Amino acid sequence: MRAIPLLAMLTLAACATTAGFDARMQALVGASEGDLVQAVGIPEADFTTPDGRRFLQYERLGSRGPQPAPTIGFGVGGFGWRGGVGTGLGIGTSFPVYAPPPECRVTFEMRGGRVAGYSRSGTGCVAVPPDQR
Repeated sequence: MRAIPLLAMLTLAACATTAGFDARMQALVGASEGDLVQAVGIPEADFTTPDGRRFLQYERLGSRGPQPAPTIGFGVGGFGWRGGVGTGLGIGTSFPVYAPPPECRVTFEMRGGRVAGYSRSGTGCVAVPPDQR
């Protein structure tokens, strides 16, 4: 029975795409600053340009959680009764493994207290589309 939640989590993780991320961020365009902060948290940076344009920057949005990681092992041992020696080489994966989340930086432009648009950068800017959750 434990395999069902794990399978569901892996299936959802496999569906996370940049298009899904963009759909989630696009849904925030037009939101008030308060709604933005409630939805994605407190920004890491708040910039205002000399011409009065304001930007809120987030460093780690996108997919999170344990990431499977490949492992390679080599073993020597298994000395036998009559002088035999065993060796082995294997490739596998372990789960869960902690890996820092991939970089995903999102900057929202604010105009009149509302989200006017956003830009993203980094390979970690992936998410499940809103209708699949």
